[in-house]
Order: sequence, then C-alpha cells, then structure tokens
Amino acid sequence: MISDLKKAAIPAKLTKALTGIKGFDEITEGGLPKNRPTLLCGNTGCGKTVMSMEFLVHGTVQFNEPGVFFSFEETVDELITNMKSIHIDIEGLISEKKIYIEYLESGKNQVAQAGSYDLEGLFMRLQNAIQKVGAKRVVLDSLDALFYGLDKEILRIEVKRLFKWLKEKGVTSLITSEINEHFITKSGLEQFVADCVITLDSRVINQTTTRRLRIVKMRGSGHGINEYPFMIDGVGVSILPITSQLASQNLSDRRIPSGVKDLDGMLDGKGYFEGSSILVSGSAGTGKT
Repeated sequence: MISDLKKAAIPAKLTKALTGIKGFDEITEGGLPKNRPTLLCGNTGCGKTVMSMEFLVHGTVQFNEPGVFFSFEETVDELITNMKSIHIDIEGLISEKKIYIEYLESGKNQVAQAGSYDLEGLFMRLQNAIQKVGAKRVVLDSLDALFYGLDKEILRIEVKRLFKWLKEKGVTSLITSEINEHFITKSGLEQFVADCVITLDSRVINQTTTRRLRIVKMRGSGHGINEYPFMIDGVGVSILPITSQLASQNLSDRRIPSGVKDLDGMLDGKGYFEGSSILVSGSAGTGKT
C-alpha cells in the first residue's frame, strides 16, 4: 500500500519532441514539450523564423512528423527563397505533402472591419491544414502580426484560446513573437499561458554581433538555465552548449613524464595526465622556455 502511494507521488516525466537542431536538444534535455505550445521570442533578425522552419523540416525528415507553417508576415515564395540560403529545400517537402505552408494576411484593417476578433476562422484553416499532411508539428509566425491592434484584455483571452486549441489537437507547436524592452513579449502577457518560453537575441558587443538563446521556462522539465551562443550559417542553426560539452569529455588516467625528475615527483611521481593542457606561467627571465 505504501509503495503504491510512493509510485503515485512520483510525477510523470514530460514527453519531449526532438527538434534535430544541433545542441538544442541537449540543453532542453530532449527537445520541446510534446503536444504543447512553445513561445519563441526575440528581436528582429535574431533567427526566429529560421529556427521554426528547422523545427518543422527536421521533424519531417528525421522523425517522420509532418508539419504545418502558418506565416502572417512572409509569403510562401519568400519563405522558400529565404530558406534556400541555408540549403533547406522546403519546396520538395511541400510537393511531397510532408509540409504545408500558408500565408495569411493579418493586420489592423482586418480586425477593424470585423468589428470583433474571432479565431474560429483561423482554427478552421489550421484544422484543414493539419488534416492535409497529417501534421504533428505546427508553427505560427508571428503572434504579433496575428493579434495586431488588439487591447490587452482581448489579447489575453484569445491567446489562451489559441494555446488551448493547439493542446487539444495534440500537436507540438512553436509560436514566434517579437520581444519587448520590458517584457518577454511586446504585450507582456503570452509568457504566462505558454508551457515553454524561449528567448533569442542578437546583440553587438565591441562591434561584434553575437546571437544568444535562453530557456526562460519549461513546465514539468529540467533544462539548461544559462545563455547559450548560437550560429546561423550555411547549414542552419547550431547551439553551442559550451559548459555541457566540456563536462562530457572523456578524461585519461594515463600519465606522461615531464622530463624533470623533481617536477614529476610533485605530480605523484608520474607526470602530466595524457591529453591535458598545461599552462606554464611566469615573468620574463624565469625559465619558461
């Protein structure tokens, strides 16, 4: 009876969906929360769209999970052209019906004409897109364009509805949003309803641009808590979890004599560890060379 109670007290481990992005699955301990929405925030040009597209492409190619990409800013042709710069052939995946991309024009005029904001139209189009390819992954790029011009009260309600709907459909979703000076997102609301929040930024220090990623929260799971540098090059996104890479290196217990008898005596009589780096420090004329 007691053992049964102990088992019941142990929380179920959060299931993850691998992204296939270099280094990212390591610092998230397995990827994004499966069948849950994740909010990806960042300033302009930091790589939100590229990372989102890689999440879909790797999901399709490596993990047999088709995806849907709804863009509210870039047209389908623009996305196809832009992804070619990092050698991602989404045109081929579209023709094979493994990825479905749709551009939806959204803005203040559309909201004003409607008189009130209603997501039912978006839900119907998403549902149709998911059924077309049997999607397991969904990307919405971006939240700011989708909810442009709404006041905070309506925004809070509609974002909750959107995230709840995505959960009910059982898809692993990634929603992008612009970052704000004082809040994680421009409105300062969305992060409270997302299960996982990730921020990207591109900063210039001493005339050098550096991109960094941070996992703000991930409900029900452990994750790396530091800022991690990342790159976007000809092969896509690469996260650089430096700390974990150093910690996982194999160390040798073999020794190599230094050639100096007394120094080897100070090192347990055996010398340096094989594969180690030795720093010899001293002022000029002390005999370093």
